[in-house]
Amino acid sequence: MNTQSILKNLNIETLNAMQLAAVEASKTSQNMLLLSPTGSGKTLAFLLSSLPGIKADEGIQLLILVPTRELVLQIESVMRAMKLNLKISTAYGGHAFKVEQNNLIDPPAILIGTPGRVDDHLKRRTFDPATITKIVFDEFDKSLEFGFTNEMEYILRKLKNLSHKFLVSATAAIQIPSFVALPNLKTIDFQSVEKPNFEFKELTVLADEKLSGLVMILSRMKKGENALVFVNHRDAADRIGVFLNEFNVAYALFHGGLKQEQREFELIKFRNGSANVLVATDIAGRGIDIPDLSTVIHYQLPTTKEVFTHRNGRTARMKGEGTVVMIRTGDENILDYTDENVKSLQLSEIKAIYPPEWTTFYIGKGKKDKINKMDIVGFMMQFDFMKKEDLGLIEVKDYFAYAAVKSQHAKKLAAQCVKAKIKNKTVKVEIVKKRY
Repeated sequence: MNTQSILKNLNIETLNAMQLAAVEASKTSQNMLLLSPTGSGKTLAFLLSSLPGIKADEGIQLLILVPTRELVLQIESVMRAMKLNLKISTAYGGHAFKVEQNNLIDPPAILIGTPGRVDDHLKRRTFDPATITKIVFDEFDKSLEFGFTNEMEYILRKLKNLSHKFLVSATAAIQIPSFVALPNLKTIDFQSVEKPNFEFKELTVLADEKLSGLVMILSRMKKGENALVFVNHRDAADRIGVFLNEFNVAYALFHGGLKQEQREFELIKFRNGSANVLVATDIAGRGIDIPDLSTVIHYQLPTTKEVFTHRNGRTARMKGEGTVVMIRTGDENILDYTDENVKSLQLSEIKAIYPPEWTTFYIGKGKKDKINKMDIVGFMMQFDFMKKEDLGLIEVKDYFAYAAVKSQHAKKLAAQCVKAKIKNKTVKVEIVKKRY
């Protein structure tokens, strides 16, 4: 494994202190616990620590367990960007089991999955667990919280040849079950080494002014900035969405009431910049792949200080700066959550909100149709009005893909795509209009 080439592929100049400590500890420790805040680079830390010794064509050697489908896809995306020359497969609910089963016929070197789905594969004997020597539990505390204890215990019982266990958590407030069995555990604690650089603000309003207050805050965002709006309940997220529609705000929704494919689509819009605002419950606090945020807004204050910390961790990532805004009514006390200096905002007029810079296009073919990112780039770039900087994030799924295009060219491009062909295949290419 060439660490320098991996960093180059990821456009990273150097590892941070936490990542360096994890990699160094992995050289002598078989059982590790990494404690580090959300957004500190834990994914790269455990990957670089776990990949040495993994070889092609020797069965599954590394199993990575995570609590959510979104985190599975996030880690897979990072690993593919690393260009490892190793087969990587995923296992998670919400899509056809048969597709995963077929992918496992020729075993990957690395399997990334949720505990429930991996448990299912083991019970159906779709792969041989005897070759697995390393396991990573990312967001381990979340997997416990989501009720995967029995599945994780079963999985560990089936892995007879484990030599390395790596647990990752954003909080030390966890009790590690005895079945995990971690003799000579090496703990790497970076929870409070680097304090995030937050600017805290508050807006105090009457209960019936909260929605207007939220839109006022969003209207103060500069061009290109984005925001994650946290709520405690999914009905509040839906209610905010209806209100944002009245102001033509390009937003995405993310909560447990949406089907997984719906949630994935909403995240794609936010990742690629065709939605500037993500309205979400606390399942977005950790373990999903979203871009660096300008602002976190607590539309509803969280139930605990720990949740407050995880929400805020979505901004000011990797030593960056971020703004945290709390919208509260008079009977709510923000001192329960922070003792930092908090700037008070006043309810004022709503200004025009910047439209998104990007528009999402749907492409009706994907990986299983032998269509890749470069094929889509080549198709889009054939039009003389399209420049390299006019094409944004491209995400290719099994049977379809999404591509972000500068909004100023979207309608013109759509008109050129009525009878699109990619690799001599007729493909539907159109602006995404759907909202689930």
